[in-house]
Amino acid sequence: MTKDRVNSPQDEKLMREAQADMNAEEHERLDLSPNDSRFFIEALINPRSANDRLRDTVRRYREPTGV
Repeated sequence: MTKDRVNSPQDEKLMREAQADMNAEEHERLDLSPNDSRFFIEALINPRSANDRLRDTVRRYREPTGV
């Protein structure tokens, strides 16, 4: 009868890192329709300027956080 192998802490760390890499890859990719792709690229190339509401939100965030 063979004994089940007990993973060393180093083995467990490597397994966690490999799992984290696989999870990151899943979240890095976007599957967009051709129309969504066009809008996304257009927004990257020609971003709209910040409006007053966004500026106010940033100001309200920065005041208490000191950022």
